[in-house]
Amino acid sequence: MNEPIKLYPSNWLYNASVIGFLKVVDSNDNNMIENWLNDDGTVTIERNIFDLIKIKEIEIPKCLKKLIDYSANDRDIDDWLNKVDKNGKTNKEKYKEFYDKMGYFGYKFIRIGNKLFASNTPYQNLVQLSEWQSFNESGFISFLKNFLEYGEKPGNLTCSICTTKTAKIPRDNIKLENRLLNFQEPHMRILAPSIGEFPNAFWNLKTSLLICPLCAYLIIHHHIPFESAKTQSGQIFINAPSFKVMWYLNKFAEQMLSKNKSYQIREILGISFIELAQKVAVTLGTWSMMNIEMIIKKYNPKKKEEIEYYSLPIEITQVLLQKEIASLISATKEPVVLETILNGDFSKLLILSHKIIRYSFTKSEDKSLSQLRNKDNISLRKLSEILPELYTKINSTINSEVIL
Repeated sequence: MNEPIKLYPSNWLYNASVIGFLKVVDSNDNNMIENWLNDDGTVTIERNIFDLIKIKEIEIPKCLKKLIDYSANDRDIDDWLNKVDKNGKTNKEKYKEFYDKMGYFGYKFIRIGNKLFASNTPYQNLVQLSEWQSFNESGFISFLKNFLEYGEKPGNLTCSICTTKTAKIPRDNIKLENRLLNFQEPHMRILAPSIGEFPNAFWNLKTSLLICPLCAYLIIHHHIPFESAKTQSGQIFINAPSFKVMWYLNKFAEQMLSKNKSYQIREILGISFIELAQKVAVTLGTWSMMNIEMIIKKYNPKKKEEIEYYSLPIEITQVLLQKEIASLISATKEPVVLETILNGDFSKLLILSHKIIRYSFTKSEDKSLSQLRNKDNISLRKLSEILPELYTKINSTINSEVIL
């Protein structure tokens, strides 16, 4: 079966998982993801991403190699190789058999398994290290090899994550399947239930939600977009009803934060909207605009993970996602203009324009003008011309009854 796999947006955990997976694939295959993203909000994954590739003696799925390469840092690997255990043995010596089978990649393979599933890691105990390191039928690699047939024979069980009929009951004698295919705490501690323990989200302390094999794999990517966008308020992910919109919004946010991590949450969201409107051809209805939100992952004083949500008012979102308005805001080159719009104080744009004109005649500066970044005559004249046009277009957009 060579037909691609189509994925539909769902809850934010699933969406972050898919975006994390796409980031991994895109890391050394530039422009591939743009071809997978569809205007209807879905993403079409080419099935060959799950093809087996041989690394020296061992075959592993291409998607897993990409995840390991993406997550590995050579300097970190080298430092880790030289660490000595209590028996005086270095990791380089301890894991030499993996080097013999896979070359230097074998060390990366072990290191990333430890970083994903060992103690104090994002998915602690979801996959036992012995299962990660195993190349036989009970190992994690063997589990992934089934993806080439994923969805070929639709089942009767609905996956609780992606909501398609691709879930299956894990076999009683395969512990790895029981952990991966029953949604539980190791998938994400802050959301998933513990099974057989208290507290538990289910009445009999045993039942959980079945998830399909693909979602079980995708979930171990959900931390990636969060870790790529760190702010002073926490790690962020921008969620939306379209994978195409999410891909670009999170990409723009990450680019902003790579230059300056002091941006406020609403500034990140606002500037990302402006970038999206100017650079990507998307048409969003009012419903879609209402469902764009920022997921903020942070830690409280007790070092426990918390999730918060933030979204801009619908009229602000509608304004910022208009291409002409976004271009005018960018043309001002003044952060105070965006701040004014984010506050919803649109009439202040006209007041600022009036004060600029008055200043050009009287040279009497007030508090509003002191916030401007560019005060030379050419910049002020250009700004005084843009602001009335910007106000008019904003007013027209807000008062329009047309669903955009």
